[in-house]
Amino acid sequence: MPKPQGSIGATKIKILAVICHNQECGTESYGYDIWKTMQNYFHVYLNDSDIGNVYHHLIDMSKMELVTRADPNNPEGRCFYSITEKGLEIKPKFSNYLVILDKEKRDKGIK
Repeated sequence: MPKPQGSIGATKIKILAVICHNQECGTESYGYDIWKTMQNYFHVYLNDSDIGNVYHHLIDMSKMELVTRADPNNPEGRCFYSITEKGLEIKPKFSNYLVILDKEKRDKGIK
């Protein structure tokens, strides 16, 4: 059974971790990249049709002021997301996912 809109479940926590991790690494976050990271590191949203779910979460999280969306100002037309102070306040809830993402970064030799 899905959680009510506006709640912070496991998927939103993982998305926050991805955005926070990217931000800490100086990388921009956009929907497709977040979806691929969710697939590769957390083994969720494995079907191509699941990308829409990530965008629904991003819209919901924007309304909750956990992330901000920068409208496209680039040739690819991508919308970039960054974590807000409010989103960072719940960092203890997603810190275990940051460990997973950091481990992958270390294993690839990325500083």
